[in-house]
Amino acid sequence: MDNVQLCLMVGAPIAFNGLMFTVFAVAGTPWMKSLGSRMSGLQSRMIALETVVATRCDLILERLTDLDTRLARLAEKEPPAQV
Repeated sequence: MDNVQLCLMVGAPIAFNGLMFTVFAVAGTPWMKSLGSRMSGLQSRMIALETVVATRCDLILERLTDLDTRLARLAEKEPPAQV
């Protein structure tokens, strides 16, 4: 292997990687911006969904608490029936 072949063997992959990095940096920037806007939209939808679920859970817990207090009052009013 002479010097020209050695330089091509080592230099060609380095040049190719530099070229690919440059192409990605130039062409990938708009793609990354669109991906960022999609992710922010998805994040806002997930936050809205989390709010809806939390509200519904709060309503269910409130209803269960009301039911518990009603049952406790009912249990205090009537003594258990004796057989």
